Amino acid sequence: MVVDEYEIIVQSYPEMILISESPVTWQGFLTVSCRSNSGRNTRVKLKLIVPNYPSLHDADINFGKEITLIRNIEFSQKVKNLMENITKVSSFLRQLQSLISSFMNIARIEDDTYEVTDNEAVEVMQELKDALKAPPGVKLLSDSNLNTIQLSLKNVSLKLQRTKHRPNPWKVIYSDLPEISAFGPFERNLSTLIIAKNKFKLQVEILENTWSNLRLIDEKCWVLDPLKPTFSHLYRRIYLTPSLSMFIQVDPLNPMDLPEIKFMGTDIEIKLQMDLLSKNIHYWSPKRNIVDNLMMLLHIDTFPPKKEKVCIEDKNAIVTDEECCICFSMKLDDETLPDKICSNPQCRRHFHTPCLLQWLQAVASNHIVFGHIHGACPHCQESISCCINS
Repeated sequence: MVVDEYEIIVQSYPEMILISESPVTWQGFLTVSCRSNSGRNTRVKLKLIVPNYPSLHDADINFGKEITLIRNIEFSQKVKNLMENITKVSSFLRQLQSLISSFMNIARIEDDTYEVTDNEAVEVMQELKDALKAPPGVKLLSDSNLNTIQLSLKNVSLKLQRTKHRPNPWKVIYSDLPEISAFGPFERNLSTLIIAKNKFKLQVEILENTWSNLRLIDEKCWVLDPLKPTFSHLYRRIYLTPSLSMFIQVDPLNPMDLPEIKFMGTDIEIKLQMDLLSKNIHYWSPKRNIVDNLMMLLHIDTFPPKKEKVCIEDKNAIVTDEECCICFSMKLDDETLPDKICSNPQCRRHFHTPCLLQWLQAVASNHIVFGHIHGACPHCQESISCCINS
């Protein structure tokens, strides 16, 4: 993706989101002026696939229902001509705006209008009225002062607060949405509630399959982390055995593809699982649900069911079974969980790899072989090793 071209599109078309780089795919809304709407803009939903980016050769474009009244052979031919004669996506979108605008003005699409005043409260009311007239689905709630607006769709929420900053007066004060680099900051070019509503709706729709996969994992697996999953969590740590767990991170833009997978546990069990993963990975199928695919990779019929922990108080204990035996905590500052477990069945203590590495490196007699430092377990003194490049 050409950086300058990307920035132009982001600045000029804030409701268009780059949802894929292979092939390059933009999806969102294009705002066009329409004289027949008494000066008000019309927002057209579209998806542009550019397999030979930056060339528009063989590009494919799909429109929403907003252009139903102008969709005809003449319009389609003019869109095709634009693709054949324009070399940049940003230029194509600009020309497409003009084309749609001219066809809509001829079609005389009617719409309701309202009077604009300079009063700030009325200005927000106008934005709310506009947003409520936009395509249905997203619920809008406001506080009595019209300073805070909540958007809700399918139990996902986002709250906006009015600021004095212009031209983007809305800032996000709470969001269920995960941070995804491809989407960029939600607040970027957030000039109106209509833009906020449709950007929110589009991101929720894009993430639906991802959340569906994660819910299935929550239902079928024993999830160790997060303890209380939210919409913003795109990862799961799944229990496999007392000394082994599996961390997966789902790609939100390609939720049916193979996720990032990492095993946490003893060296022996991790190696066995990695060998099994390498053997079965080519069987992964986007047509199967994620749980069935994971069981195929692990060569199991079902995941272990969740069991209630039996808590036995030990007044002499200073660390729980799952906390790091060195730093005595569950998570590091970067949210890293203990991912190393002592292979001694009578020990099975957990460690963060950075903590164990630092511990082993402090002992001068420990030796390094093939990128691993070998030494004694801090708890039981049995042999333990750690990768020095982690």
